[in-house]
Amino acid sequence: MNILMIFHLCPNPPPRDLGPAKRMFPFLVEVMKRHDVSVLSFGSAEEERRFREHFAGQCKRIEFVNNARPRYVNVFRRAYAILRGKGVFYTLHSHRMQRKIDEIVRSQNIDLIHCSTAMLGFYRFPKGVPLVGDTHNVEYNVFFRSFLEARGLLTKAVNFVEYALTKRAEVRNWSIFDTVIATTDRDGDIMKKDAAPGKITVIQNGVDPAFLSTDDQPTEPKTLVFTGLMTYFPNDHGILHFLDKIFPLVLEMEPQTRVSIVGKGPSRALQARASAHVIVTGFVDDVRPYMARSELYIIPLLIGGGIRGKALEAMAMRKPIVSTTVGCEGILLRHGESALIADDPRGFADAILTLFKNRELRDALKNNAYNTVIREYDWEQKGRQLEEVYQSLARRSRTQNRTDDPLPGMSVNNHVPSTNAGALKHR
Repeated sequence: MNILMIFHLCPNPPPRDLGPAKRMFPFLVEVMKRHDVSVLSFGSAEEERRFREHFAGQCKRIEFVNNARPRYVNVFRRAYAILRGKGVFYTLHSHRMQRKIDEIVRSQNIDLIHCSTAMLGFYRFPKGVPLVGDTHNVEYNVFFRSFLEARGLLTKAVNFVEYALTKRAEVRNWSIFDTVIATTDRDGDIMKKDAAPGKITVIQNGVDPAFLSTDDQPTEPKTLVFTGLMTYFPNDHGILHFLDKIFPLVLEMEPQTRVSIVGKGPSRALQARASAHVIVTGFVDDVRPYMARSELYIIPLLIGGGIRGKALEAMAMRKPIVSTTVGCEGILLRHGESALIADDPRGFADAILTLFKNRELRDALKNNAYNTVIREYDWEQKGRQLEEVYQSLARRSRTQNRTDDPLPGMSVNNHVPSTNAGALKHR
């Protein structure tokens, strides 16, 4: 098939696969194994250059829309979207992106369109072409959890407004797609309450153990690591909670403990907590050396949705994991078998201290987690599941086309994207 994949962020290849790119890049690679793929993505000029270098000659067509803006402009656009009652994800709207979509579908016979987030559903797409929307979280559920965890009244109010606006936009956008893909059973169950159940399918994230293999790296005792995109509020919230409530309890018993917080865009509050015991790196080209050197991987999240790519990476790198329930939500990690899971500060600190002292337990947890990730989270397996979705939609589209065929002697309108602007409609 001739497939158009549209990305709300650049699907950067590893090790620059930050945040959603951990799912978008492998899906792109898997789809390219079986189909002709055109790529349309938001991204900076530098991201476009790197992407073209990496995929030179592999994509049928590559188009980028540069939406890089100063931070204050993004803050203004977000506030303006909320005041207009549109919700924060309307900031993804771009006339240049719409023109690119129009141009591509007019110049090619597109058989299927895959959007990296259902929040792209407010664009116009050609009528009659199957439309797949991926998700990384149920976004409104993340805002609702943020509302519950927020401390200040203003922050609570903003999160509640964003929850309400995002839910309205997100549920409306799900209706635009023929199939919407959730990353976990939990997210799928939430979505089915607000969308047609037959529209929702679940495909979890995967991992590439070969890329994450670092067996030659020595481990430094009494070291912890947390990785993630720090501009993502649940990551910032979770690690600040760890530093304020949990880490002091660890230092009381093990004063030599150090934690590395690795990821792009640390907040000022997080940077202010940097010390001899707390290393805040900001952006790094490759998180693997930091993970490999650390004795334990921590996931102290209290907010979030979807599946935690960071947990899968830690499992593949054979790092013992200490997590909250939210931090490993949707992943086949079992307390005491493949991870230690605790939700209160004392329990989380005790889990860390226990693993520092118990090498046998560390080895058991990391080996069981590694075996699980190899068995359950292979990207090729996820690629085959995505292909099943595509083929099901293609069969349904062919059946509809045959049903719509006129009687002999009547004129025929082929079910392919028209070269005229009238074919581009909101679904």
